[in-house]
Amino acid sequence: MTLRIALVVLVCMALAVAESVLPFLLHLKVARPDLLLAVVLYLALHDDIVEGAALSAVAGYFSDLSSATPAFLYTFLAVLTFVVLRLGGSALKTEGGVQSAVVAFGASLLHGLIAAAVFGFFTGTGIHFAALPMLWSALGTALLAPAVFSILRRLDLNFLHSDVNAGGMR
Repeated sequence: MTLRIALVVLVCMALAVAESVLPFLLHLKVARPDLLLAVVLYLALHDDIVEGAALSAVAGYFSDLSSATPAFLYTFLAVLTFVVLRLGGSALKTEGGVQSAVVAFGASLLHGLIAAAVFGFFTGTGIHFAALPMLWSALGTALLAPAVFSILRRLDLNFLHSDVNAGGMR
């Protein structure tokens, strides 16, 4: 396992904890920002296919661990989101900022709709869409996505910088 992969997994672990704790600290009852979805978005737009899909599965698994949903629901959704965004990624290239917030908002809404449908299907409770909480969650995800993109971009820049230095020393 490369150091970058280990660091991305550590970032996912930290974001999973933050994603679980922030709603309690901020007294959010219904909506929560999906920080790990922002990781999946970054991976879909910047990583290669195999490594990005594997790390997206890890991010989804951490979402599964920190939620009360059926096992592997968010793992499945994270990889599905990665694949869909990867296919349309050429039109969505973003380095952060407002662009990443807009992409995160749209992806969070779509992710929420698919999650509600899959959750209703697997639990047998039927499909229930709660529009207002979904919008608040998408807004929270959009507001925090530039920060997540910034963390991951800095991590990637450090590895790119070390690769350039290692290449120059040969």
